[in-house]
Parts: sequence; structure tokens; C-alpha cells
Amino acid sequence: MIGCILTMCLGAVTGTWPMWGGEPSHQSVQLMKGAITSPVIKWRFVTGDAVEWQYSAIADCDGDGQMEVVVGSLDRKVYCLRGSDGTQKWAFTTGDWVVSSPAITDVDGDGKMEVVIGSCTNNVYCLRGSDGTQKWAFTTGYIVSSSPAIADVDGDGKMEVVVGSEDRNVYCLRGSDGTQKWAFTTGGWVVFSSPAVADCDGDGKMEVVIGSWDYKVYCLRGSDGTQKWAFTTGGTVQSSPAVADVDGDGQMEIVIGSNDKKVYYLRGSDGTQKWAFTTGGTVQSSPAVADVDGDGQMEVVVGSGDHKVYCLRGSDGTQKWAFLTGGDVHTPGALVDIDGDGRFEYLVSQNNTSTLYCLNAENGTLAWQIDLAYDIHSPFAGDIDGDGCSEIIVGTLDPDGQGYRVFAIDDPNNSHDCGLLYEDIGEGLGKGFEFKSAGKSIYLFMPKEAQVSLAIYDAQGRLVQRLYDGVLSSGGHTFNPALGSKGVYMAVLKYQGGMRSLKIVR
Repeated sequence: MIGCILTMCLGAVTGTWPMWGGEPSHQSVQLMKGAITSPVIKWRFVTGDAVEWQYSAIADCDGDGQMEVVVGSLDRKVYCLRGSDGTQKWAFTTGDWVVSSPAITDVDGDGKMEVVIGSCTNNVYCLRGSDGTQKWAFTTGYIVSSSPAIADVDGDGKMEVVVGSEDRNVYCLRGSDGTQKWAFTTGGWVVFSSPAVADCDGDGKMEVVIGSWDYKVYCLRGSDGTQKWAFTTGGTVQSSPAVADVDGDGQMEIVIGSNDKKVYYLRGSDGTQKWAFTTGGTVQSSPAVADVDGDGQMEVVVGSGDHKVYCLRGSDGTQKWAFLTGGDVHTPGALVDIDGDGRFEYLVSQNNTSTLYCLNAENGTLAWQIDLAYDIHSPFAGDIDGDGCSEIIVGTLDPDGQGYRVFAIDDPNNSHDCGLLYEDIGEGLGKGFEFKSAGKSIYLFMPKEAQVSLAIYDAQGRLVQRLYDGVLSSGGHTFNPALGSKGVYMAVLKYQGGMRSLKIVR
């Protein structure tokens, strides 16, 4: 407990905090639209201590067809709440603070959802989504404040859990039983930086990217955890990386912040710097990556300790806009079309204020704001009540006489069926290009070789399966997605200069 208190006291001054609820590439984008133009509080849930340093996760944890919200707290518990009204379904007691964010998926292939999360007990826990009972736990050498990523990192067809620990190690665990597959030792604590998993260099194999207290960003082979490259910054790296083709060159890049006040943009292939942007404060927040203004080019949105949110051009890192907040922006925000206007908004996480800001991401102007409770941290968007529209979950620090709370934010009309953000853009990949359903499969014909990303999302806009990331040869290709329950899914194909979507009904 002493070690955890020390870390959190340091974090109160300098720390960043985990995020994402399990999306492996960390682009921090929600695809389901919302309808929130005049925000109202949908429900509040009171915990026994602060809920401020993490993203929640949203999923149908128990297979009842209803969405749940899972969140950890400094009261040493992991809570599973009904998304519709915020009532508690179950709680799991870890024995120490929970700073890590939960990842929810079928991690062991049993057809049921599990919740994977770290704790200051030095453990990574895998809990049954149905009732919160423990399936397995893995004990590291120190606190686990990093958040787990779940993916098939070694190509064996089974899911692994990748997570950092303050014992300086990055661990890869078997999803089936939590046993260790590999571990990589960094030169410093892995404090709050959470691993991103993606094919960073286009070799068809997964890599793991993570920051460390030793001033470095590491890229590791997913197969065995050996180092592919490392990049040295001028400060500790507590930010978590985002992996995407940010500048449209057909290659993957890594965007990450450092406590040397810079945002770095690195080649995924070898870690060389393409650009860096200097802010006026430490960059402990983590970046979100998307085309926020509809110009066909990607932007990076990130917060800084100078009380600002910055939007940077992905091509060269120059500033498009900056928004001055009321406090230190040291935790992640989120990109979502929360008002249903077909354009992204950015939800601002900030210290020393009780105000949740929603910004128009195309120009950084204020769309709306709502007063909640002191310290607004890591807002997360998703469909929590099954109405087909995104709502917002926010954790807070200060009980202000009403208890430590998790807030759910909705529109006053409880709108339904807002739809998904992605629409077809671009001219395709040339004459003869095809992208269509073929029974239970997806058929893609490539007139020429190109770098593509093909992923499946569910009706809540959550990533279900990443089918391909890398260079795809010319000719016909058939993909067979592993879909779970019956419902509507969306296949999204991204490529340089465009995107195509395909509705799938199972």
C-alpha cells in the first residue's frame, strides 16, 4: 500500500492515467453518434473513493442483451453497473487501489465476456463478466497502474493480455489462464503508459508499443517480446501511444507525449522521429487520432500541462488550433460525434475544475459544457443503454458532500438510433475495386497493392475484430469474421485517401 500511495502522490503532481477500455491501437475514437447538444445527467453512482484516473469500459458483460459500464475506484473495487440506470450488478474487491482501466472481451475463447484489469495489489485480474468472480490473477513484482490491451499478439489464434507494471516489466499473458508467455524489462517503471498493439511496420505481425519512466518509447515483437526499436525522449514517458497512418503515406506511425513538454511522431518501422511539437507543459495525456475536420487528412488531438488542448496536423505536426481550459489536461479525452452533426467533438478531461467541456474538433470552439464535480477525468463515450446513441461516462475526484461519483451524461430527449459516423469517402482503389458481403464472408478485390486496415465494429461502435492491418496484394481476398451474437455489424475498410463501410447482418 505504501508503494501505491507514493506512486499516486507523484501522479497527483506529474502523472497521466490509463485509458481506452481495450481498443488495441489507442486511437481513442468512438464511431457511434450521439444526440447531446444540451447535456443532462442521466444517473450518478457513488463509490467509496475517487474515480478519476481512467476510462471506463462499456459492453454487454453478462450476455443479457443489455449494456454495462465497468469502472475501478480507489476504494479498492471494480464495479459493474447497469448502463440504463447505473445500479450495481456486481463489485469485485481487489485489496488496494484500482487505477488501471478495464478491458472487456472473450479473452479465453469460452464464448463469454471477461473483464481484465490491473490493481495496486501488484496483480492483473481476469473476472467473469457475468458475476465478477475471479477466473485468474497474475502477480507482478509491483503495482499495475498500466491498463491491459487484449489482442492476438503472436498470431496463434488465441488472445493474449499485454500490460505494464511498475516492476519495470511489460508482460504478455495467456488469456486462457493468465500464465506468462513473455516479459520485457525496461530501464524504468512502466507507470500509467498502457500498451498499444498493432502491425507497426507492415510485416504482417503484431508489435507492442509502450512508454517508460526511463525516457523511452519501446516497440516490441508481439511474438516473443524482443525489442525491435526504442526511441529516447527528453523526459519520462507516462503518456500512452496511439498507432495509425497519420500522414497518409501508407505506413503506420506512433504518436505519444513526454514530460519534456513534447508530442512525438515516430515511424512505426524503426522509431525514427518524423516531427515533434513543443507545448508549454508536460504532455502526460494521450493522443486521439482522426480526420476531425473532413479535409481527408488526419489530425492529432492531445492535452498538455499548460492547460491547453492542441489539434495538430498529422502531416507535419503544425498547430491547427488550441483551446485554453480551466486546468491541467493530464489525462486522455475522447473523440466522438456526440451531437450527431456528422463531425467529431472532443471531450476534455482536466484537473482543478468541475466542468466537462465538449469542443468542436474541427476548430476547437466550445460546443457545450456541464458542471459535475471537481476534477473531470477521462470521459468515455458509448451506447450504455442500448438506444443506438452514444452517452458519456465521467469519473470525478471530489465528493463535495455528495460522495465520490461516476456520472452518466445523456441528451434530455433520450434519443434513439443515431447511427454510425463512418460514411464512404474517397475514390476507391482503382478500376475493378470491390468490397462486398459474400454469405458469412467479406470479399475484397484489390486492383493494386495497397496498405489497408479492415476491422469489424458492432452496433455500439465498438471494435469487435481487426481482420487485417498491413500491405495487401492485388487480387481477390476473402475474410471470415468471427462474429458473436446475432445483430448488425459494420465492416470498415480504411486506405490511403479513403474509407469504405459495409453493413453485415448476422
